Amino acid sequence: MADDGPAIEEIVVSARYRDENLREVPDSITAFSFADIEAARIERVNRVAALTPNLRFSDDQEVGVSTLIVRGVRQNRGTGQPPVSFRIDGVSATNNLLTTQDLFDIESIEVLRGPQGALYGRNAIGGAINIITRQPSAEPEYALRLSAADGDDFSVAGSASGPIGDDGLLYRASLRYQDRAGQLENAYLGNALVDFKESLSFRGRLLFSPSERLSIAVTGQYADQEGGSGYFMPGSEGFLPLPPPAQPILFGNPTYEIQSNSIGVSYVQFEELSVKVDYQFDWGTLTSITSYSDVTSENDQDLDQTLFDAINIEVDDESQTFAQELRIASDADSPLRWVAGAFYFSQDRFRSLATTFLGTPVPAAAQELELENLAIFGNLSYDVTDRLELTLAFRYDDETPTDKTQGRSASFSEWQPKLSLGWDFSDEVLGYVTIGKGFRAGGFNNLAPGSNFEPGFDAESLVSYEAGLKSSLLDGRLRADVALFRIDYSDQQFFLFDQTGTQANINVPSSEIVGGELELSYAPTESLRVDLAFGFTESEIEEYRDIPGVLVPASAIEGSQVPGAPVSSLALALSHDMALSADMDLISRIEYEHRGKTYWTLDNLDHQSNYDLVNLSFSLDRDPWTLRLFANNLFDEEYIEWFFGARFIGLPADIAWPSAPRQVGLEFSWQY
Repeated sequence: MADDGPAIEEIVVSARYRDENLREVPDSITAFSFADIEAARIERVNRVAALTPNLRFSDDQEVGVSTLIVRGVRQNRGTGQPPVSFRIDGVSATNNLLTTQDLFDIESIEVLRGPQGALYGRNAIGGAINIITRQPSAEPEYALRLSAADGDDFSVAGSASGPIGDDGLLYRASLRYQDRAGQLENAYLGNALVDFKESLSFRGRLLFSPSERLSIAVTGQYADQEGGSGYFMPGSEGFLPLPPPAQPILFGNPTYEIQSNSIGVSYVQFEELSVKVDYQFDWGTLTSITSYSDVTSENDQDLDQTLFDAINIEVDDESQTFAQELRIASDADSPLRWVAGAFYFSQDRFRSLATTFLGTPVPAAAQELELENLAIFGNLSYDVTDRLELTLAFRYDDETPTDKTQGRSASFSEWQPKLSLGWDFSDEVLGYVTIGKGFRAGGFNNLAPGSNFEPGFDAESLVSYEAGLKSSLLDGRLRADVALFRIDYSDQQFFLFDQTGTQANINVPSSEIVGGELELSYAPTESLRVDLAFGFTESEIEEYRDIPGVLVPASAIEGSQVPGAPVSSLALALSHDMALSADMDLISRIEYEHRGKTYWTLDNLDHQSNYDLVNLSFSLDRDPWTLRLFANNLFDEEYIEWFFGARFIGLPADIAWPSAPRQVGLEFSWQY
């Protein structure tokens, strides 16, 4: 192949509800095209996070539970809310259990960092993840993918698309199925595998365009995931205090071995139906998105994580959600471009946590929660000069959670303004500064009898300051973005739980996070590409006061770093394309990921040291098929994915979630 080939492909994003070149948008955005998604084997959000600076995603309890952190802004588990707006084809994932779903038949992914409430809605306090699936096509298209890997991990995915009749009706249907026996063993239960998983996902879409101005898309999605649960490892020897006159129980269990006295099982099932209507006027587009989702989840596991039968828990979670968004966006051709809209959200959710303590059932922590959110939003961009763009944005949220179980209700409302200035230093370099406010509503904790946590938690807000440069250099062969940010955080929410079955959020009054990001994509030749993503954060909990349910005193927490995100991360990927013949290429890809020190607890006493991961793949590509050999975690690095300190949660021992071991597999894909 020639060494003076074309530039890196331009990435077009729709972050502001219009197609724009990535370099022209004054925001921190990591974008993945269809080619990027295929090359990196992105099938879940964890792969997106691995390649995005200052974004961390960990699986850490069951098939529906994860912890997502962006720039130090954290996931709230239980009935809490995510730190980003997670959207698929414009439809918000209205339940935090849906961020673990399989990603298949995907066209593009955009990760926006920093507050994005003006355009992406509730919970966009830390950013937004915008996923666009492949759309129905006017010509028939078919695709098939088969995969087999260590752990008896088999998957099949397929899609079909094309016209139905001659009336302009188009369809697309996509399916993915996975069956994995697992690789992690519980040596105390006959080496039983604990990380098993079976999942089935289906998406169908009909697109009808009765006129050149009007289009109607109806999408239905179904997903069912079942898998292992609760295979934490004790991070310390177990010690269970009992009230007098009983004597404390010393477990003497081994540490950092999977040893639960039962095999945990969990599942998440959801159904979703959405209707998107677009009508184009001469000057803009009116869009309506209506969606309904039904989510059911169950988890049965050993809660103390030791080989002794001390504490077990069973969780049931059901929710039904309706959402309606109406917006209008002007055309992009005018110097003045704008978006305005309104949003309504309603959710009914029931969550029950039943605990068994030393073989004796205790009263369950049950909560029937209603959420209602009403918001208006707007975004205006104006070309002050040929080089200077001014962007003003706002969102107003009014959210009301009602705990029907305990007869409590509250209302949380907030204006979220945003100001951005973008300056074209040249046709190749854009500089920008942004000030924005983010907001996440408060709510009510799911309390069990005997818990000391407070019944509710406050809303949180932050002000983010950011400055950055985005460039396309060397005739488009080098794309480089750099950003520096500072976050002033008020009442940051943190998730904790205790041995009664209570899952709670608490507030940290004041903290500060500063950091930076660097992204590079470089094509020195037509056959070689280098991608780099680096991020770092430095933080401090500036104010903390003693909180009921938290046994660690404020004096041990003030001055600590905000836990959960690595203080630094680096992802480096090298891809090489070599022609083997006139119609066959060998594509090699190696990924190196470095994760810096990660603090787990508010007092910073527990942490994960630096570690490094390597992924490798080799693909034979001959249109229309590709055969790929891949290895994830090539050197079988062992590390802790997530950690809870016993002194914060009241369990007999610290508990740690194990990393996924090395997995080698073979994948075949075909497209027509």
